[in-house]
Amino acid sequence: MPVEPPEDRPSARSTWARRATKGSAVTALAALSALGTLGTAHAQSPVTPQNTGTSQHAQAPGEITVAAGDSVWSLATKHGVTVTELMKANKIPAHAMVRPGDRLAIPGQQDKASETKPAQTEPAENPEPKAPTARHTIASGDTIWDLAAKHGVSVLELQQANGLTASSLLRPGQALKIPGSQAAPKADDAAHAPAAASAPAPKTKAPAAPKATPMPAVGDTFAGRTYPQHVVDSANKHHAELQRRDLPSQQAVQSMIRETAESMGVDPKLALAHAAQESGFQQGVVSPADAVGTMQVIPSAGEWASSLVGRDLDLLDTQDNITAGVAIINELQDKAPSKHMGIGAYYQGLHGVKTYGLFSDTKDYVRAVTAQEKRFA
Repeated sequence: MPVEPPEDRPSARSTWARRATKGSAVTALAALSALGTLGTAHAQSPVTPQNTGTSQHAQAPGEITVAAGDSVWSLATKHGVTVTELMKANKIPAHAMVRPGDRLAIPGQQDKASETKPAQTEPAENPEPKAPTARHTIASGDTIWDLAAKHGVSVLELQQANGLTASSLLRPGQALKIPGSQAAPKADDAAHAPAAASAPAPKTKAPAAPKATPMPAVGDTFAGRTYPQHVVDSANKHHAELQRRDLPSQQAVQSMIRETAESMGVDPKLALAHAAQESGFQQGVVSPADAVGTMQVIPSAGEWASSLVGRDLDLLDTQDNITAGVAIINELQDKAPSKHMGIGAYYQGLHGVKTYGLFSDTKDYVRAVTAQEKRFA
């Protein structure tokens, strides 16, 4: 999704707001070091976490060994904890960096490992076989958001079950495992089920189940990060409004993107590639970060795009949303030192890519958009 306007413009969200729970300057500094991006000019000597072991000792339960390319952010996301929790558990200062070979404790896992295992019991004579996990075959236009909502799981659960990241490319025909679900039993199985040997018990009226609170259409977590409630509330409000509108088809959206890109002097293939990766050409999708619609533009980026085109843009309107996305692509490609950096800036921010280079997850995003672009050549 497009991140905030350049730092010299006022913005309600900082670049770190996409990657951490808090938005203070201290947390932003922690984020940069957690992502492994602080250079030697900004960082002191590497600080080894207190619980780091040596290569001569066996790795304790609940510990991980840092590998080349790992960062606090990537490790926190992988193990389902926040950056702040991981840094606090290992007493990692904001200015420190982790190094290959360091050992880090994963919050919550040490306690689980130390719990006494229950006594083993003899296996049942006829253990019930595990039911097969349900699968979904990707169709053209499917997005991770839609599939998670359709199957009642979180985006993070769906990603973890299939080894996906925030920038992974879904391909038509690809099979995804749906966590926590089971394949439906065959009709023949029910038809040939053995009848009860004795007479059925008299029917009793079961107590009425309490009404469940409906789950919001847009969750609050993505890629290991939980977004502030006011952001999630805004996302759900936007999602609800979009569902009440008569939205164009994906094919119509593609045509609108081509025409808009050509009129604004942007390569249509690049604009289509961004839109395909961001939303699959669906105006009705909204992310937990309140990234709206086809180009997944957040409100502050929409305000920036409005200033670029000289008029107010309504991100809930499909054409205005596309105009905002194309305007941002045009500005980033004009200001970035290379095309790949411009693509990465749509995800990481122009200041971020110019100052720190492309983060590892941004590189994944660039590769995904580049692959999408070849589809429209």
